[in-house]
Amino acid sequence: MAGEVVKKEDSLNLKVTNKSHVQPEEKIGRKEYQLVTFDLPYLAFYYNQKLLFYKGEDFEGMVQKLKVGLGVVLKEFHQLAGKLGKDEEGVFRVEYDDDMLGVEVVEAVVADDEIGVDDLTVAEISNTNLKELIPYSGILNLEGMHRPLLAVQVNIL
Repeated sequence: MAGEVVKKEDSLNLKVTNKSHVQPEEKIGRKEYQLVTFDLPYLAFYYNQKLLFYKGEDFEGMVQKLKVGLGVVLKEFHQLAGKLGKDEEGVFRVEYDDDMLGVEVVEAVVADDEIGVDDLTVAEISNTNLKELIPYSGILNLEGMHRPLLAVQVNIL
């Protein structure tokens, strides 16, 4: 997907410039966390991802600081760098291992010079425009069996 441009008629153009992964800054080993009945309905919800807009200088430096900070946070919340799995009986669990890729971080540029942060933060913005900026829009949490449980995208406008 690196370098892919999302194009639709009358839509924003989003160019993914880099994809990387962040793991906890310290080794944790293999951990498994059984999901309880209360957790299971959340598998049908949409994928847990965060979209950050950045306006300013030194985009690469800011992304690097974000990754370092995320690595620190993942020491305590390493489950977000894991994925979904199933035990022998087919019961879902969250699995983390130091060999996993970790949280996915996507860097992207909005290739439309006529849109800026101010345009995307007003109440009148359409959900369609925002959905075009999100990499995994419409993907359910169940995809966490194949993807990291958390994706972060940083867009420069």
